[in-house]
Amino acid sequence: MKNNFTPKGIIFLCLFFSLCTKNGYSQVVSANPQNIIRPVSPNTVSVFLDRVSGGWGSSGTYAWTVSPSNGVTIGSYSQSGTSAADVTITFSGAATGTYTFTLTRGAVSASVNVTVGNIAASSSSGNAVSIFNVVNGTYLSGPGEVFTPSVQSAALGLSATGYYYYLPNTYNGNDGNVTVYAANPNGSGSTAIGSIDLNGASNNDLGFVRLAIDPTGTGWILAGDNSTLYLGKFIASGTNPVEISVVDPSVTLVNGSVANFFNGDICFSGNGTLFALGNNASTGVTQIFIGTPNSSNTTLTKKWDLVDEGGSPFNGSVNGVAFDVLGSLYISTSTGLYYINQHTVNTATGTVQCALVSSLTGLTDLASNVYPQQTTLPVRLLSFSGSYRNEKTILNWQTESEVNFSYFQIERSSNSSSYTAIAIHFASGNSTDKQDYQYIDDLSSVSGSVFAYRLKMVDKDGRYKYSNVILIRKETNNIQLITLNPNPVTHGMATVRFSTSAAGGVSFSIADLSGRVVLRQQNKTAEGNNSVSLNGLDRLSAGTYILQMTNGSELQSLKFTITK
Repeated sequence: MKNNFTPKGIIFLCLFFSLCTKNGYSQVVSANPQNIIRPVSPNTVSVFLDRVSGGWGSSGTYAWTVSPSNGVTIGSYSQSGTSAADVTITFSGAATGTYTFTLTRGAVSASVNVTVGNIAASSSSGNAVSIFNVVNGTYLSGPGEVFTPSVQSAALGLSATGYYYYLPNTYNGNDGNVTVYAANPNGSGSTAIGSIDLNGASNNDLGFVRLAIDPTGTGWILAGDNSTLYLGKFIASGTNPVEISVVDPSVTLVNGSVANFFNGDICFSGNGTLFALGNNASTGVTQIFIGTPNSSNTTLTKKWDLVDEGGSPFNGSVNGVAFDVLGSLYISTSTGLYYINQHTVNTATGTVQCALVSSLTGLTDLASNVYPQQTTLPVRLLSFSGSYRNEKTILNWQTESEVNFSYFQIERSSNSSSYTAIAIHFASGNSTDKQDYQYIDDLSSVSGSVFAYRLKMVDKDGRYKYSNVILIRKETNNIQLITLNPNPVTHGMATVRFSTSAAGGVSFSIADLSGRVVLRQQNKTAEGNNSVSLNGLDRLSAGTYILQMTNGSELQSLKFTITK
């Protein structure tokens, strides 16, 4: 097989034998099956013909044709005696679906099919590896089986050079032991390439084990035993033996629980950022975490909670996640293939919706070898607050997960309907850590008594989202420096701390992610620093909530979680 490629687009090729009988003879077109996934275009595939029972004769000229022809070019090929070989097939980014290549010689012909897709899947409950063709959340074709793995697979990964890597579906009695298998781009040569005991002296079984290959060709394994997350790695080398090592024996989670990594998967963006999905269908929790592998100090920070199209927590049993070339994410569940729609991101609640692409059963993982530099999930805004003092509004906000983020546009309104951009504040740069920002708006020469502020958060690709709106009234008993401790709330008790410029009163409300208010509380405040205990948190279920606090003219909010 010849391969000439440049890093554009993504192609799966699935070439199968095609047998036909014509004029009393049997003919075989042999593709030496090349079931390949590569982020390449063009891609060259070698196809040849074997003579069977003299059916093709000893003279004449071979000719290749393709149907349909959109996105495909048949180049040069050689002919020697009764065989034709090395046909050059070039696929462009427009190539999708199944193509039939036909070789003719006089009145005799035979065909071979090539299927082009962009997502690989461990299908048939792990008994097959297949491909899908999906574009921007629209299902086109699949799953088309590529090969049968040596063992029933649960986790799937792909290298940039097209090699498959997978883990067996062995969750009970594994005692922390993991074996990695590899197969050639055409699905052949499947073999075990390395093993490791990820949790060392512990006898706990690993109920969650997933893998992905990053842009550098390093394979990563994220595994959990309900109390600890382990991170291992190896250098992908085709089907050759590898040495697997433990990178971090206890990965740190921010705003998340290891217990929620009951199901899920991992994948990588182009800058080496690890995207991890933690899923516990029994509690209705599905969350996206991101971080960068950092030896024994690896931290994964929760970025989004997944919700369905009705806004309820997405509680499917999530098994896989993979990027497409546009930076969109797809996930697989026990019931189908889903698309994470970036246009439904809600930065105030920290949620993003999933939409069904195709109803299917038997999917256990997803993989692709696309590593987009720009992903579709923007910066996460943790808090946005403001206060008024000495004729100035002081705006404070905090973010995390600033990946491919560009700038904040601060906007102000005196009528709460039409907004004017008053400043630009550029981002600190790509980071999964928390970032603090402040902007001071001088209102000494601005008429009006009540002002609304919001942030327009703009990604490098031009996509943007708005923050929640906060109201500032001149010379009010303003609130600032609001915090909740602890967060997450672990024992049903938490304290709100804040400061006010004068004595007065505040109202608290707590809402779930659907917007339903579940608790209300009112308290008097003193000038300066205040601490208020929130009552009734022990009656709430584990999950994510929004705390809102108002003094009648200002409204501030922050997000927190309750764990049991």
